[in-house]
Amino acid sequence: MKKKKARPGDLRQQMTRVRNSRDNLKSINREKAVTNKKLRDRGAELAEGRDQWKARSNELDRQLQAAQEETERERMRADKECERADKLQTEIEAVWGKKSRA
Repeated sequence: MKKKKARPGDLRQQMTRVRNSRDNLKSINREKAVTNKKLRDRGAELAEGRDQWKARSNELDRQLQAAQEETERERMRADKECERADKLQTEIEAVWGKKSRA
């Protein structure tokens, strides 16, 4: 069979179709690249926010633990003061009891 000779108009149409197809693919790939960059940026932003949150959480945990330890020390000091006050009260009552008997 003889191959049909391509006409210049047919080649021009085919080249136009190929260019249009290539341009569409480039456009789609550019859009995908922009979307991927946005997603990467958002991922980095989320990771940074998470790291900041963790650091803040750890700092607050340390502050809470320090406050709880301070509260416990103050509670123990207050208990000792109460025991001392009770002891002094008992001594005062004993002294007053001796004075009233005399």
